[in-house]
Amino acid sequence: MSVSLRLVTSLVAVVVLGSVLNAFEVSKPVCLAPAKPGGGFDLSCRLVSNSLGATKIIDKPMIVNFMPGGVGAVAYNHVIGQRSNDAEMIVAASTGSALNIAQGKFGANYTVDSVKWLAALGADYGAIIVKADAKWNTLSELVADLKANPKGFALGSGGSIGSQDWMKAAIIAKLAGINPKDMKYVAFEGGGEALTALLGNHIQVYPGDIAEFSGQLSSGKYKVL
Repeated sequence: MSVSLRLVTSLVAVVVLGSVLNAFEVSKPVCLAPAKPGGGFDLSCRLVSNSLGATKIIDKPMIVNFMPGGVGAVAYNHVIGQRSNDAEMIVAASTGSALNIAQGKFGANYTVDSVKWLAALGADYGAIIVKADAKWNTLSELVADLKANPKGFALGSGGSIGSQDWMKAAIIAKLAGINPKDMKYVAFEGGGEALTALLGNHIQVYPGDIAEFSGQLSSGKYKVL
């Protein structure tokens, strides 16, 4: 089953988006962010809105709607099942979304072929983020602590086990010589929620992406290892 859902990913060129949108009159453009505000999906939707506005494809800002749940699964199933003919909607996604779909985490009946993969905004870089007053100042210090006590602190990000954010945590575990299953990991509905949890000390390490975090650096509340 192929529907009109369009996912913005980090795999193909954003210029494709213009040729598709020119095929119809855009009256109420909507970008769906499958997470809570403040994370990478939120940023992706706003970048799309700015790009389409700058190129005169749309003459009004896109509405950004948020639909957290299942680390993207709720939004994916909602749009395919209920809004499959909505040609004015795009949905922010990532390579992590594609990975979850491939693993069947968004539903056994839906695959990567259930949607149209439209365009990309660009690539991002992973970052290991902690609070400004955290005891670690280098990645080596963090790895040593994790090796000594795998459950001594919690890592958390906007992705379930097996996602690209979880993989950043798993890489740290591998550096520490431990099984990723032995570390304490918490999944959140987006990077914004994970950063809030970090600030509240509900987690102590956030393996996220630098683009969604860059605006927070000047606050002095966090540091990147």
